[in-house]
Amino acid sequence: MDIFAILVIFIQVSLLLLAINVFTKKPFDVGTLFVFLFIFFYAIPAWDFYFNGELFLKEILDYHVGYKNESIGLYLIFITTLIMLSFYIGYLFMMKLLGKKDRINNKYNIVYKNYNIVATSLMFFWLGIFLYSLSKYDQSLWLFFSPSRKEGVFESEYISTLYLLIPLTLFILKVLKDFIEVEKVRLTTLYLILPILLIYMTSGQRREIINLIIFIFVFLTHIGIEKIKKRKKLNETSYKRSRILQLGVLSILLIPILWWARVLSTQLQRNDLNIIMPWQRRGFMELLFGSSSGGFKTLLLGLEHKEIFGLPWGYSIYFFFTSIVPRSIMEDKPIIINKLWERDFYLKGNPSTFYINEMYINFGVSSIFFSGIFGLVFSYFYNKLYNSRSIIRNVFAFLIFSNVILLFKNGFTQFFIIMLMTLTVVGFSCKSIIRKV
Repeated sequence: MDIFAILVIFIQVSLLLLAINVFTKKPFDVGTLFVFLFIFFYAIPAWDFYFNGELFLKEILDYHVGYKNESIGLYLIFITTLIMLSFYIGYLFMMKLLGKKDRINNKYNIVYKNYNIVATSLMFFWLGIFLYSLSKYDQSLWLFFSPSRKEGVFESEYISTLYLLIPLTLFILKVLKDFIEVEKVRLTTLYLILPILLIYMTSGQRREIINLIIFIFVFLTHIGIEKIKKRKKLNETSYKRSRILQLGVLSILLIPILWWARVLSTQLQRNDLNIIMPWQRRGFMELLFGSSSGGFKTLLLGLEHKEIFGLPWGYSIYFFFTSIVPRSIMEDKPIIINKLWERDFYLKGNPSTFYINEMYINFGVSSIFFSGIFGLVFSYFYNKLYNSRSIIRNVFAFLIFSNVILLFKNGFTQFFIIMLMTLTVVGFSCKSIIRKV
């Protein structure tokens, strides 16, 4: 191992130790979670690839990737590490600048007339999406609610997002209503988690299911903290730390279970009785890490695509601002980067983009600077929302926290689009029914 590789490993270990130190003080810090995802789901598989290990496969969707020589591979690991380091430095700098404020929630009332109108409207709107999507599905109802892949059922990313977002919004409204009325979550409200989880199963995306579980866990943990603090003295940091560790263990256990459930239900959907076991399709560690471990391989794929087909500087920014324009109006409307890869390389699916990759493929070495700016802005909004006295803004922070996997795995473009939709729908619904006293 040469001295440069040792230097890169030293930077990564230092980054990890810094994140652990912040975690002990702020367990629900989203920037720190982002660093953990990078180290365990990006850096470790990248080193396995570099040292020709066998813990992870070398192909991505049956497409073999590689680099011309080891120095290029080491350089890419170094650059991606600097992109992450720059993000975290920017994030911590802004967090320090903002300081920490005691989060004492304001008092609220429920506008019951508006609550009934908003809840009923959302339910009917969701029912319309559900019936329309179900009409395009030619299998049984129980397979529809299984975690199988359902190509063509949801016509666009916007429809599939609303299909999942509306039940989540209804759950948020019900929890807030309970908390404002009786300062706890009623048992009948908790029962709603089961049908919502079933709805999320239909997406066929483990990320969406895990995001839901993270949000519910974080949301109810903070509601529980407010309730406990009214009865007795509580070491809030220690309590949060134990809860986030429980959440981490649960999420790690769910990854291989959900992956196999999707494979099994997809085969049943296709009437394929030749059941494939998990270890027949994935490397040993990929059973645990899932497709989230494919970041470095995807970077190599994206750079190969850029070298062959070219890609304008800052392409994702252009895509973001044109994404709301209907293709009927803008025929040459750009498509998202990972679908470019799928189309031009004839892949069997579209691989995840990853934040690190999207930064580097769009901006090159200057992505180190832009990642630092992104960290500053991201930290400002998250910490302002998390430490706000407004319970609605706290919910916004929990939604951002639960979608950190989306940012890490799908890149900043998709994160921006989905979070804008999420915060708009949830924010409008909450502000319609809740009034500050």
